[in-house]
Amino acid sequence: MIKFMLEVNTNVLYFCNAGKDRTGVVSAALLYQLGMSSDYIINDYLKSKDNLEAMLTEYAKQNPDADIDVITPQKRYIEEFLIWYADRKNRKNDCHI
Repeated sequence: MIKFMLEVNTNVLYFCNAGKDRTGVVSAALLYQLGMSSDYIINDYLKSKDNLEAMLTEYAKQNPDADIDVITPQKRYIEEFLIWYADRKNRKNDCHI
């Protein structure tokens, strides 16, 4: 999907309700591929936390089994993804040498 989005000769629209999980990861991967810094990607991802705070808090109130810390975007989530993604990209590049 990332390769397609980087190479397509038209506009691409992708979205979801929250932007913190699938679209957040796709956005992070795209930004990484475009050479953006980890700090920029992390700050971009954390905007979802601010934007979703009221909705997620209300959801957690209505669903007592939901752990607010798990459903709220966390800095460590995107940091760990970026480490994994960079490692994956590096291993892929090593295979082509």
